[in-house]
Amino acid sequence: MNPNALPGRGADQVMLRLPDGMREKLKARAAANRRSLNSEIVVCLERVIGMREDERDGDRA
Repeated sequence: MNPNALPGRGADQVMLRLPDGMREKLKARAAANRRSLNSEIVVCLERVIGMREDERDGDRA
């Protein structure tokens, strides 16, 4: 991965459908944690699957 690239550029992308009201709940949680909506979703998913940042970066090698 290019260290000069902006975060997220070239990262995997996925189209996601959320149940009614979930986007607003996630946005509120992201604001409370001072994160973007995307970052909040990633943090939530990492907690569920137990994936640490160092493990995630190793998968991109």
